[in-house]
Amino acid sequence: MRRFEIHWLHACGKFAREIATIVQQNARTVRDVITMFRQGGIELVTTIDSNHPKSDLEEHRVSIVEEFAKRPPASAKEASARIEKLTGIKRSEQRVRVFMRNLGMKFRKVGAIPAKADLDKQEDFKKTFWSRK
Repeated sequence: MRRFEIHWLHACGKFAREIATIVQQNARTVRDVITMFRQGGIELVTTIDSNHPKSDLEEHRVSIVEEFAKRPPASAKEASARIEKLTGIKRSEQRVRVFMRNLGMKFRKVGAIPAKADLDKQEDFKKTFWSRK
């Protein structure tokens, strides 16, 4: 929207410095927008080139997801080691955490199961505990 405003003000006969003051932008930015319009028309003004770097792991995304679906990693350290073994790309634990979060994975704390649980006592407890509420 700001680029359109700059272009409109320029079409109204304002100079770059005046436009920069009005739209509260640097005069160089205003000149760049005007130059963009002269070179490529409205199509170039409407395109926004933003630098969004892609991880090298993105091209291995499918194989990593399949591997982690079969056997989820217990920690970021384990995930980092398995990714390095699978793809040959070494990443820090923090970067692996971010990548895994982008895959839709999240940390799940594992609970311990008692070794000698008495199922009958558990059912009795549930019945008495829940019947009080």
